[in-house]
Amino acid sequence: MGKIAYTDGTGIPRRSFEDEFLTHRKCSEWWYATGYLEDEEKNLFSFQYTLAQVRVMGVKFHMLLTAVTDIRTQRHYYAQHQAFFGKGVTGSLKETAFGALASIRYAPNGKSTFGSMELSMRAEEYALRLRMEAQKAPVWNCEDGILQMGVPDDPKQVTYYYSLTNLAAQGVLTLNGREHRVHGKAWFDRQGGLCRLTNPLTNWEWFSFRFFDGEEVMLFSFPRTGYTDGTYIRSDGSARRLNEYQIEPLGFFTEPATGYHFSNGWRVRMDRVKAEEYLVRPVSDGQLNLFFFELLADVIDPDGRSVGYCVVELLPGARNKRIKPWLALK
Repeated sequence: MGKIAYTDGTGIPRRSFEDEFLTHRKCSEWWYATGYLEDEEKNLFSFQYTLAQVRVMGVKFHMLLTAVTDIRTQRHYYAQHQAFFGKGVTGSLKETAFGALASIRYAPNGKSTFGSMELSMRAEEYALRLRMEAQKAPVWNCEDGILQMGVPDDPKQVTYYYSLTNLAAQGVLTLNGREHRVHGKAWFDRQGGLCRLTNPLTNWEWFSFRFFDGEEVMLFSFPRTGYTDGTYIRSDGSARRLNEYQIEPLGFFTEPATGYHFSNGWRVRMDRVKAEEYLVRPVSDGQLNLFFFELLADVIDPDGRSVGYCVVELLPGARNKRIKPWLALK
């Protein structure tokens, strides 16, 4: 049986990193980790772990979403599970877990109360065990940890939001029975609020740049309203708000199972940030993981050099007028 530790706040106004790490009774929220990994033969993989507390049309439940993508073979592996009434869910400063299927255990390191992480997740075709060590302290994103969710004139459409953007990762990936010793870089998000995510105007396109020089950029873009916000995290861990940038889609495609339209390939311009202009070019076909479409992309500078990777997350409402929240219950 799981056990959930609650905070009595709603995340707005935001409190400490530790307080907002705990579960908020009335919020939709998530503990989210993504990363890229290489094995001994330089094969590239990406992974995703999400434990979410979801409120949809008055129904509250927990979701576990895990995924692994083999970039060389372009094969995507994915699993999702639901739990009502918090059954089997653990949420505390020491662990977030969904039964025996997936967990992250936390311990202090020199950067954070939960800067040393042990991730474990398994499904029929894959299992992943990672040790992840924060190389930087967590940062409050956007406007001192508050993100307006695409609707500037609605005070209810906001989330608290912080990230540990640089986690050194190493461990073992088992894929279709074969073990791969892997290492790479991970990113951890903690976000949520009272906002109503079934409103298409709150649906986003999210870009998390993981530069090879140890810097990161997070961009939250809302194409339906034109609202943008973000964070630039320097190599020394200092950060500043980044809300003046342009994202130009270079193409679009239609996801066949749902008919949703998503952008695909982007030119990103960020004044006074590093090289200022980058091409974000997908290295995987991407996949629809329940609520969101996700892929790994190369970050290409103006000289044509690959200078990092970017995990891109696209929600259906960003480019589609109608979304289908009942898909969460499938």
